[in-house]
Amino acid sequence: MDVFFSSLLLSVVFVLLLLRYSIRFGLVDHPGGRKQHSSPTPTVGGLAMFIAVMLALYLGDAYNEDNILLVKCAGLLVVLGVLDDRHDLPVGMRMMAQVFLVLVVIIGADGAITHLGALFGGKDIHLGLLAIPFTVVAFVGSINAMNMIDGADGMAGKMSLITTLGSAVIFYLSGAAELMPLSWAMLGALLGFLIFNMRLFVQRAWVFMGDAGSMWVGLVLGWFMLQITRGAVSAEPALVLWLFGIPLIDTLVVMLRRAKHRRSPFHADRTHIHYLLAHMGLPTKRNVWVLSLVQLILVTIGVIFYLTQAPAWLVFWSFALLVVFYYFLFHNARTGDRRKNTAGLGPGLDDRRQHTGGRR
Repeated sequence: MDVFFSSLLLSVVFVLLLLRYSIRFGLVDHPGGRKQHSSPTPTVGGLAMFIAVMLALYLGDAYNEDNILLVKCAGLLVVLGVLDDRHDLPVGMRMMAQVFLVLVVIIGADGAITHLGALFGGKDIHLGLLAIPFTVVAFVGSINAMNMIDGADGMAGKMSLITTLGSAVIFYLSGAAELMPLSWAMLGALLGFLIFNMRLFVQRAWVFMGDAGSMWVGLVLGWFMLQITRGAVSAEPALVLWLFGIPLIDTLVVMLRRAKHRRSPFHADRTHIHYLLAHMGLPTKRNVWVLSLVQLILVTIGVIFYLTQAPAWLVFWSFALLVVFYYFLFHNARTGDRRKNTAGLGPGLDDRRQHTGGRR
C-alpha cells in the first residue's frame, strides 16, 4: 500500500509541476478542426504518471529484473509519445518502434504467450513457432487499443484503472506477490491523473494523457494480461479478453468496420463507441461513466470466470458473442453523419489525432 500512496502523491505533484512547463515544451493540444475541447490543454498526464510509477517503485524497493526491463521500454514509449504529441509522427514509424520495444520486453523477460487454451472444447491449442509473433500482435494491439479509446475526458484513465484493479485482484488471489507493487503503483498514478482529467469537480479536463501516456499504459496493461496467463496465476488466456473489456471490443469492431469500407485501420472516423453514444444524445460526462460501469461489469465477469475456473471455450465464445452483439447493436448507426465528420480527412490522419484531444 505504501507504493500506492507514493504513486498517487507523486502523480498529483508531477501533473502540477509539468502543467507549468507544458507550453514551454510544446506539450499542449490546441482546439480546432474536429477537436471538441475549447481551450488549449496540456498533454503531460502520461509523462507525470510514468515518473510517479518509476519513483514509487524505487522508493518502495520494488524493482526486479522484469520490472526494470518493462519500465525502460515504457520510458522509451513515453519519449516516442512526447515526440508524437509535438510532431505528429507517421503511423509506420510509431508501429515499428512499438514492435521493437515489445520484442525487447517479450524476449528479455521470456514472456511469450505459448498456448490459447481449449477454445473448441478439445485439446489445448499450442502456438509453437507462432508464440512470439502472436504475443507481439497482442501487445501492440493492447497499446493501440488504449490509444484509440482515449476519446473523452477520463475515458482511457478509467478503463485502465478498472483493468488494473481487476488484474490486481487476480494477482492477489493467486498469490502472485511479485506483481502487486507494479499494480499498486499503476492504480495510484492513474487515480492521481484522473483527479485532473475526469471533470469530477471542474467543467473541463486540466490535462490530457496524450500519446505519451496511452502508449506506455497500454504496454503495462499488456504485461499484466501476459502475467495472468503464466506463473502463479496461469489462468486461461481467453480471460484477458474480459479484463481488457471495452477498449478491446471497441478496437476490434472499429477495425472490422474500416476493413468493410476498405479504409486504413488508422483512418480517423466517428465509429468509436464514445462517438456513437454521443451521437445518441448522451452527454460526454455521462457517456464516460456509463462505459466505465460496463467496463467494471466486464472485468468483474472476468474475475468470476477465474474464481470458478471456467473452461476456455466458455470464456472465449461468450466474449465473441458479446463482440458480435455490440457490432450489430450499432450496425445501423448514422453513416451519413460519420461521412460528413470525416470529409476532408485524408488517409494520413489517424486515431492519434483523436486521442490527444481531437476526438473531444
